[in-house]
Amino acid sequence: MGQHRSTEPSTWLSWDNYLLGVLGLVIGAGLGTSAAILADSGHATAAVVLAIVAAACVIPAAVQALGELLAGLILVGMLLAGVLLLPGLLVSRRLRRWAKQRWTNTWH
Repeated sequence: MGQHRSTEPSTWLSWDNYLLGVLGLVIGAGLGTSAAILADSGHATAAVVLAIVAAACVIPAAVQALGELLAGLILVGMLLAGVLLLPGLLVSRRLRRWAKQRWTNTWH
């Protein structure tokens, strides 16, 4: 008898990336707050080390969030460009030639 194999790709971590991002932000915020408290009490070296650890927790989540925001903005921009360009393509023969030329230059 064969074993059942999942069609989903297996990963080393089964948690959702968003959960990990939120946990990174929460841990980074806690460590950053602790670093501020340490710096206020006069322990500058420990505060700097703790701030570096906090940044190491926050930076991956921030990069992921910015990447997803950029992807969303690009999708919205493409949708708006398509909506705005469609009436012109329907009316203008010159615009259709320009679009056809751009399309063929893109793929060849």
